[in-house]
Amino acid sequence: MLRNWKKIDFFLAVLFVITNLCFLFCSRETFRIFLWTMIFVAVLRLLIIVKKKLFWHVRNRLLISSLFLVITPLIFLVVFFFIFLNMVIAQYGITIVDNIMDNRLKQLELVTQNYFDTDSKEGMTQLIERAVILDTGIDFLNVVFYEKTDNEYKPFYKYPENFNDRKIIQNEFQGYFVVEKKLYHGIFIKRGEFAILFATSINQKFLDEFSTISDFKIKYQDVAEKVVFDFPENLPGGESEGETFFLPHMLEFEYLDFDSIVNSKPERRKKFFLLLIDYEKTFNRIEIVNSATTQTFVRKLIYFLIFLFGTFIIISFVIGFRMIRVVTKSINQITKGIQRIRKGDFNVKIKTNSGDQLQYLADSFNEMASGINRLLVEEKKKQRLEEELNIARTIQLKLLPSDSLITEEFEIAATNIPASEIAGDYFDYFYKDGESLSILVADVSGKGTSAAFYMAELKGLVNYLQKKDMSPSTLLAECHATLHESFDKVTFITISVAKFHIADEKFILSRAGHTQAVFFSKKRGECIELYPDGMAIGLINFSEDKIEEIEQKYESGDILFLFSDGLSEIMNQEGEMLGLEPVKKIISENADSSPGEIKQKLLELSIEFAQDKNNKDDLTFIILKVK
Repeated sequence: MLRNWKKIDFFLAVLFVITNLCFLFCSRETFRIFLWTMIFVAVLRLLIIVKKKLFWHVRNRLLISSLFLVITPLIFLVVFFFIFLNMVIAQYGITIVDNIMDNRLKQLELVTQNYFDTDSKEGMTQLIERAVILDTGIDFLNVVFYEKTDNEYKPFYKYPENFNDRKIIQNEFQGYFVVEKKLYHGIFIKRGEFAILFATSINQKFLDEFSTISDFKIKYQDVAEKVVFDFPENLPGGESEGETFFLPHMLEFEYLDFDSIVNSKPERRKKFFLLLIDYEKTFNRIEIVNSATTQTFVRKLIYFLIFLFGTFIIISFVIGFRMIRVVTKSINQITKGIQRIRKGDFNVKIKTNSGDQLQYLADSFNEMASGINRLLVEEKKKQRLEEELNIARTIQLKLLPSDSLITEEFEIAATNIPASEIAGDYFDYFYKDGESLSILVADVSGKGTSAAFYMAELKGLVNYLQKKDMSPSTLLAECHATLHESFDKVTFITISVAKFHIADEKFILSRAGHTQAVFFSKKRGECIELYPDGMAIGLINFSEDKIEEIEQKYESGDILFLFSDGLSEIMNQEGEMLGLEPVKKIISENADSSPGEIKQKLLELSIEFAQDKNNKDDLTFIILKVK
């Protein structure tokens, strides 16, 4: 019995004993602490038991899920309705604010025309002073008149006099702007020898005027402050008692920041006002507008929809319960079969006559159960083979040199990507300080472990022969003489070898049936294909006399590219091969880049062209660039 106890059960038992001891011997406060702790742990344990018993059966899970399928959409519909309503009303308020501010700008543009018509400083000054003195209704708080002097507009009149316009760049603009960390809304207009700046100071008092013509308030946020979503009780300028606000909105506007000048231009920034909607006032207006008849009709419509929706819920629940009963019975049979399989009984048979997909599932389960032991044996064999192939690939990678080499004269980048777990392609380079550098790329016919074996054999032989300082053609002939007897009739190796003589600034290239080499001449600015004659190693009619050597001078910036046919023969989904021209184009266009960067460009080209098609050949190439 105790074996079925959980750690929480032992903890609860200990708490029970301690609580009783505290009741007898400890203070009342200590007893209360342990009592509430015990109650909390007991409730937690009860929830765990209820959850385990309640949700163990799929039927209960489906029943509870069906309830959520009914309740959750209702909640979402209600939430969506209120959010949508809130957005509509908020957008209405935002539109009002934008229209009012745009109309202010248009009024200011009309007002400026009267001042420009005077065509004199004295006349403009008299007009503005008369307007201020008589309070003629011109709606602005700040104005500056400019006169053009030495190709620059300089102020000759300000109202008020303490308005600071020194930071304002004198290019025409209109809308919101900031000077000395204060927000304004206005325009700057130039006409011939005169210019006028009208600006309204934006503050909370100014924004409070909007609440007199609408059902919303706007909270002013200082430009230097972060946006804070305070609710109306923190609004400056009065109490909000009796008002109902919900979901504050950000009223976005763009302004020119004359406090931050970059390249003789003010930065454009964005800021927000906080828009707060009085829903109680809004809904009261709607209720006043609606007639009693309309309200009665709406109420009846709502009741009808509730009745209709409730009826569908009951019908759906009854149908769903009957379906769940059939489903859970079949699932119970399948569960019992799985439990027997977990115990090693692979002769289990599931019987169900539901006549639906679950019966098909049960029949399929019976068929799979009979062959599961065989599948397990095959899986173990497959895992062992995969482990062995991974070990072989690890060993093979150790046979290859580093994928990059940098000397005083050259910079090399290379890659070897197998088509399967292990590759039949091989690349290598051998450097003698200040004397020579030999590079080669080889491709063994066939794939898999046999090709990898011949590649390893070739690696060992080349390592030995390169120490004898022989020419590329001689090296290829020696490789054939040593290896061809161990080849079967269908095996051969293609190789390209280039040996650079550093003192003479030239290299010699030989090829044994391999793809052509690509040489980029920095001086000529073009790629040249080098295609010396030569037969693959291991062929019956191989002859050293048929191995041709090409001698080529090189200069700083020149590039030699050796590759296997796994690159040029990459195929896309339409069965088209990549070819060599796109490769040459990449090399030419990136000739000033490092070999590593060119390598990355070529890999990206191959991936993009293949279009996720799985190509069946190894991908190997070397990029050598002369420093």
